[in-house]
Amino acid sequence: MRSTALAASVLALAAALPLTAASQTRPATAAAPARTILPGHWVYDYRVGPIPAGSETKCLKPADAEQFSRGICTRKYRCDYTTNVVSNGKIKLKGTWTDKKDRVAPVTADGSYTPESFTLNIHMKTINGLSLAGVMSAKRVAAECPAEQAAK
Repeated sequence: MRSTALAASVLALAAALPLTAASQTRPATAAAPARTILPGHWVYDYRVGPIPAGSETKCLKPADAEQFSRGICTRKYRCDYTTNVVSNGKIKLKGTWTDKKDRVAPVTADGSYTPESFTLNIHMKTINGLSLAGVMSAKRVAAECPAEQAAK
């Protein structure tokens, strides 16, 4: 039960996907990122193996949608990716998350996206060496966010 709660917490951390910038491995001369997902009101669902681990709604602003191509990262981690491919409907990430105490956790993710949905298969090892795997799925449910979420 405890490992399920821990895994759910890790996937919840991954939910900040478009909210913060991750390190990019693209050269400085690279073109602007292609359009990936659209801003609006989104619903996220998480699973650890076959077990549902939660869901939430998010209001993604245009800047948040632009961040999508930079990879999974949260405000609690510094994210460095040696592989960061988000194009043509496919996602492939490989790198590390480092916490504020400089503890490093390797992470990989692969999946697919459309302008109104995405699915990521996430594999990582916690800082304690525990292997975790889960799925984060999201879909856009409206172009406009509810007033209470849009104000955040």
